[in-house]
Amino acid sequence: MKKNVKFLAKTTLSLSILMLATSGYAAMTLEEQVVHLQQQVQELQSLMQQQKQTSEKISAELPILKEKSVLKTDLKQLVTKGGAEFELYGNVRADASYQFKGPSTMYNYISAVPLEGTVNEGNNSDKFQSTLNATRFGFNFKTPKIGEHSIGGKVEMDFFGGAGRDTFRIRHAYLTYDQWLVGQTWSNFNAVEYFPETVDASLSVGGSLTRVPQVKYSYPVDKNMNLAFSLEDSKAETVTTSGTQNFTTDANAKLKFPSAVGRLNYKFENGSALSGRLFLTQKATNHAGNDDFLAWGAALGGKYQVAENTLLRFDYNHIKGDTKNVLWSNYAYVFDVNGEMKPNEFDVVTLGLTQKITPKIRSTLGLGYMRANTDNHFADLVRNDLTQNKELTEGWINLFYNPVKPINLGVEYMYGERKTFTDQKGIDNRVNFTAIYDF
Repeated sequence: MKKNVKFLAKTTLSLSILMLATSGYAAMTLEEQVVHLQQQVQELQSLMQQQKQTSEKISAELPILKEKSVLKTDLKQLVTKGGAEFELYGNVRADASYQFKGPSTMYNYISAVPLEGTVNEGNNSDKFQSTLNATRFGFNFKTPKIGEHSIGGKVEMDFFGGAGRDTFRIRHAYLTYDQWLVGQTWSNFNAVEYFPETVDASLSVGGSLTRVPQVKYSYPVDKNMNLAFSLEDSKAETVTTSGTQNFTTDANAKLKFPSAVGRLNYKFENGSALSGRLFLTQKATNHAGNDDFLAWGAALGGKYQVAENTLLRFDYNHIKGDTKNVLWSNYAYVFDVNGEMKPNEFDVVTLGLTQKITPKIRSTLGLGYMRANTDNHFADLVRNDLTQNKELTEGWINLFYNPVKPINLGVEYMYGERKTFTDQKGIDNRVNFTAIYDF
């Protein structure tokens, strides 16, 4: 700016001198020319002083203007009282379904669909339902680095809690310190990322939505491999011998130790991934003979990039004596006549193929299957309990349309069956719809 002012002054002075030399000064006396020239110089000096003052004023205002610009930009990154930056995120989600046959609930409940020929089967047939209970919002927190330490956290809520799935609840609430995590989030045993995409917010057979209080340590071996170990709330398990289906917990359960969970993740250069998981937890009770046993589970899952627009997801679990890590399983254990605990044992697998048809349209074909061990004490004790299942099967096909980045519209056909230990069958047959706005 100052250089421009000086250049302008010099240019003006030069032009003035040129004008003086070429004007009618020749008609003036030498004394008159000198006086007139002095007047011109004084005017030029006055003009230069004004321009200098203007330049200084502009230069002084530039930092203020810059600061205002920065402040306007920083409004996008809000700061808490404690100095942590945070961002708000979430979605508004509207779900609906038309149920030809199925459970009494809005979302998936394949393990409890009414058996064929019962009154409840007719009561739950040809029914339309809708809700916005799966709407959620959350905050991600990040504190500026303290030395070499990274500190952050998350709080996330939705309206999907309670027996009626219509109650406000906390989904995630945790803090992170470098590789440590303390709080409630997905169980280290969960593999939500490997479950085939579905319109149903409750997933299907083989899905897992377990969020538990925990302490977790993650160790990055290299850019492709990661190890994670956690101690998690073991939770009281569902257990009964009365044939109810309200999943009452064992009132006499003793939670002596947390669940120990280990996980290994490996990512391939093409986007494919594998994950092996293992958990161990003690189940104990004060019921009758004060029995206990070691519950455990092992799982292997992943995703395979078949082609640029084709993705295969899969997951396999074998679990004994636990209900919380996989949805729609039977009771964790039952008591025999001597009060001894007899654990359930089962296998479950999910498989799904997602095809990106166009940049805005994708489709998933999915399958979930659970089979309980029929050759053990648990199966003998629950054989006539019609709330317990020998097999669960679900298949679905959906179509998602993404007209603009924040919006997803989905439609899905889902068919499922449950089969009791006495081979009685219940059917889940419905069409699901969803509209999601992510913000």
